[in-house]
Amino acid sequence: MKKTVIILSTLALIVVGFSLSMTAMAWSINPSEMLYLPLWILTIIGLILFLTIKKIGTYSLILIAILWLLQISETLGWFLTFEPENLALWGIFGLPTIACILITFFGINYGLENQKKFGLGIKGIALLIPIVGILSYANKTYDKNVFSEFYDIKKTEYKAVFKPQPSDTRQFEMEMSSTELRNLVKDKATFVANHHYFPNARFKVNMTFSKINEIELYQVADHKLEQPIKWKIDELNGETEFLK
Repeated sequence: MKKTVIILSTLALIVVGFSLSMTAMAWSINPSEMLYLPLWILTIIGLILFLTIKKIGTYSLILIAILWLLQISETLGWFLTFEPENLALWGIFGLPTIACILITFFGINYGLENQKKFGLGIKGIALLIPIVGILSYANKTYDKNVFSEFYDIKKTEYKAVFKPQPSDTRQFEMEMSSTELRNLVKDKATFVANHHYFPNARFKVNMTFSKINEIELYQVADHKLEQPIKWKIDELNGETEFLK
């Protein structure tokens, strides 16, 4: 039973690992994602060793499972935070996470049953890695670039509108009184019809998992604000989900 679970879990890891490896090779620009291919190759080697040399093969598969967990833990946290309803991602990241945990637990019980304290520590590590990956999104700040429009900048309080792009209907607005920002709008923004605009205003968006807590406007175009402007999410009027 233990051996069967380990083999089936490893085969699942090989299948998903092949998909991740090919996708990374074709599209990824992130160096860390290039590790999927060597991990996939190691998994195949580990399975061969497991089928031929029990102890060495078991050690190898447990180590490889831990390496897989380290590789996918942050991405697992991302998809559980932002796209938990995506069934395809459950297969791509949820399945290998479960497979790695099964390999670790059943591998220790199968090949390392006489090393209880060591085995218990490895099991704890296998559970802790994905938990840490998920909890890393408990409080995180992201950088977001948006399109910004400014109206009535000659007034003491002027209106600012932020949206993903010029033609997008999703937007939020607020009244502003920052003199520093007003001067930047006057001097650097593009004027069209009855308003000025910057194509790239930059926010820092603080979130707890998928919930936005506050945002901070810290740059317009290439000009960083000496006094960034912060708002709590409930102070904003309009659609803010596009900031995620």
